[in-house]
Amino acid sequence: MSDRIQEVAERANVPEDFVRQLVAADALPGEKGELELATAVRRVRLLRSWTAAGLSVETILTLVNRGALSLAFLDAPVMALPERLDYSYEQLAAECGVPMSFLQALHQSLGFAPPEPGDRAGEDDAIMLEVARLFRGAGAADDATLRLLAVYADNLRRIAKAEADYYEANVERRLRAEGLDEPQLIEIGTQLGDRVIGLLERVLLMVYRRHREHLWTEHAINHVEQALEGSGLQQRVPQPPAICFVDLTGYTRLTEERGDEAAAQVAGRLAALVNDISRRRGGRPIRWLGDGGMFYFREPATAVVAGLDLVERGPALDLPPAHVGIHTGPVISQDGDVYGKTVNLAARIASYAHAGQVVVSQETAQRSADPQVWFDPLGAVELKGVAQPLPLHQAYRRSSGVEPQMPPHKTRSS
Repeated sequence: MSDRIQEVAERANVPEDFVRQLVAADALPGEKGELELATAVRRVRLLRSWTAAGLSVETILTLVNRGALSLAFLDAPVMALPERLDYSYEQLAAECGVPMSFLQALHQSLGFAPPEPGDRAGEDDAIMLEVARLFRGAGAADDATLRLLAVYADNLRRIAKAEADYYEANVERRLRAEGLDEPQLIEIGTQLGDRVIGLLERVLLMVYRRHREHLWTEHAINHVEQALEGSGLQQRVPQPPAICFVDLTGYTRLTEERGDEAAAQVAGRLAALVNDISRRRGGRPIRWLGDGGMFYFREPATAVVAGLDLVERGPALDLPPAHVGIHTGPVISQDGDVYGKTVNLAARIASYAHAGQVVVSQETAQRSADPQVWFDPLGAVELKGVAQPLPLHQAYRRSSGVEPQMPPHKTRSS
């Protein structure tokens, strides 16, 4: 029994005395003096976190014994943890050829507390270090790799948080109002989790792979376009389409202040507005990004009018101010998506535009012969990631026969 207590303590990363306290209180599963390892580890980790929050083990067990609380969800397959290895973090770092400080920084970038050198490492730690090692071998700096992993972790945390918020607001709250008690709620949640989590993980992986395919296709096409430009073989497209990007100003702050569910409602209203405008103006939505999206128009003039529709109609739907960027040029289409330099420039222009503005490239302005629209030149603007300054114009809807007098432009940075 002593060896099993030590193993549980090592795998749960808690003191042995704490595990002994739980065994004495009959708080851990097991028969004939043997602990059920996987379940015991999960229960020890949870009880340790609760005691750290100020709850005593005795209080928790009293609630369980009274039927006011259930720990059954810990036994669900969805709660399974990565296996622990038979060596420490310090040994793992040495084996992978990285300093212990990098391994600790890796944990911090993922949003977890850095481990102690003597703690037992896990299978997931070995996999993460292998990923970092491959990036290192490709010449990437450690700080850049840590920033990338932090992006992965932050977005996955937001997915998990949105999932929990969704369940609480749309399932658990209704069941509680119907009179179900806490053990019943936990049992229902556990059963649903067992059925749906595996499918959700597969969906997340499939969505990631589809986005990755599109983005790496775009990356490859950018190389082709650069090669064509350098060779002088690129041909002029007689009637190029327009690509329109729309973003909501302050969407990230909205998510932080009101939560992902409120942000999702805003994104839904934006999607409905865009679909309506695209249908009426002859455009086609291509790609959604939560706080905005990309749209394809055969005629640049209709893209500009659609952009003005978006910034004008949004406030009536309680949407944050939108800003729009449009560029006209050749694009490459594949699997319903579009790629190339034109797409990249439209995105950069949208990032430059301020709230309520529709900013377009000179190519777009020159090809937009609509009597209801006029353009105010902004001059040649330096855009992030673009080698040469790009002449831009701000689009306005002409409400009368006389163009309004605009104040002098202020210098803006992109």
